[in-house]
Amino acid sequence: MKKTISGLLAVAAMTATMHLAGCDKKPADMPAGDTLFAGTYRMEAKPLYSDMQAKDPEATALTADGMDITFAQVIAAAYAMTSTTDMGGTSEITFGPDGSIVIVFDDPEEGTVPILPDEAEGVAADAITYALSGDRAVFTLSSETIDNLLDAEEDPQTAAATKEILTKFTQGIFTYSAADNTAKITFKYRLADKELALYLDKGMIVETWRTNKDAMNAIAAFLGEGNPEVAALLTQLAPQMDAMLEGFDKIEAGARMTRK
Repeated sequence: MKKTISGLLAVAAMTATMHLAGCDKKPADMPAGDTLFAGTYRMEAKPLYSDMQAKDPEATALTADGMDITFAQVIAAAYAMTSTTDMGGTSEITFGPDGSIVIVFDDPEEGTVPILPDEAEGVAADAITYALSGDRAVFTLSSETIDNLLDAEEDPQTAAATKEILTKFTQGIFTYSAADNTAKITFKYRLADKELALYLDKGMIVETWRTNKDAMNAIAAFLGEGNPEVAALLTQLAPQMDAMLEGFDKIEAGARMTRK
């Protein structure tokens, strides 16, 4: 469970779910942290949500294996996935004004479990840091974190192929810098009363999709080596994504937490 949660948080403080969006590159000297964001928040076991509206709910959004899937069915599937995803326990997340993040997971069986930092697991305090820029919250995964994730791969060729794919993500929700071996994940954020939402919207997703098609094709090819069925499905769906995304008036998906 612990590895599952830390992996999810690493990827999420990496795809509220993937840099799906049109985020401009942030300057290297962007200040870390922010007093507005700073504080301790409680994330429930089921923190994810989705809010999607289609221009014509009954129109065909996608065709897969000869079956037409309507926008209403896509919305229902997204809602079912987000609303039922259970992290297995609650989390306490502290955002420091200096850009630091501390995450403690409350496991019903194991009790309080440190996620970030975690000396026993070799997760350093600066493994993930954050900064605010306008309405965006940018999470940075350190070089050491990237290396640890790649080192977890038993096959060196898989790690090398993964690293190669990372280099293709230069714009959008998820970006990778080969120069310093760091990755950034960007979400929009909304802080109302005591509720903080980190989310992706349609504009972010559309821009990210359009600027990272080479990376998506590389992922499909990579998956095809070990899972040809998934690769075949991605190959079917990829040409339909532009039209599907334009069929939505609104897409918002992310995670909510409450300031303590």
